[in-house]
Amino acid sequence: MNLKVVEGALKEDLLTVLRRKDTPHWLFRETLEKLGLLLIPEALKGLELKRVKVETPVSEGFSYQVSQEVVFIAILRAGLSLIPPAIGLYPKGRVGFMGVYRNEETLKPVPYYKKYPLVRGARYVLLDPMLATGGTASYCIEELLSKGIKAEQLTFVSVVSAPEGIDRLKRFEGLTLVTAAVDERLNDYGYIVPGLGDAGDRFCGTDDVEVVEGYGV
Repeated sequence: MNLKVVEGALKEDLLTVLRRKDTPHWLFRETLEKLGLLLIPEALKGLELKRVKVETPVSEGFSYQVSQEVVFIAILRAGLSLIPPAIGLYPKGRVGFMGVYRNEETLKPVPYYKKYPLVRGARYVLLDPMLATGGTASYCIEELLSKGIKAEQLTFVSVVSAPEGIDRLKRFEGLTLVTAAVDERLNDYGYIVPGLGDAGDRFCGTDDVEVVEGYGV
């Protein structure tokens, strides 16, 4: 596995906003998208290019265009936060979804939804702000591998990663992991320390209110 930790002062400043427990959900959401604008370019490095002829205002010349398909897959719910910066930077990218939640007692992934395109030779970019135990990430990677997609075609993008999750992904030779931070550890409940809490709840604004499934006004 190829680990890439994005560095820079702006990244650190945005991470601080995300880590603060009193950051309101609207600012948390906005900051996640901004940080995504730093992570996605790193995830798209090495895309296949083709040489093309262009006519500039000065003369005729040659340049390059991306020739490889890209599929962004958001791991629900929190992964939705990284879709806007992903397609904002590369609008040609296709979008898919994998719904997986973690059983809080066993810490094992429980899949409930999947919908994504299979495109020969594409770069697949999996989006999930948190890489904790690595169980959900491993499930999603194995799902794509079972469809004939090679590990070399896969890039996993996270904002905060735990050492335990990174270690779990090392078995996927050829996979690239792009993250903004490698934190200290997981606690007894499988949460990243110091982390930034439940990214899905904070992104959706459901961390400080009661949510009743199936209830609507």
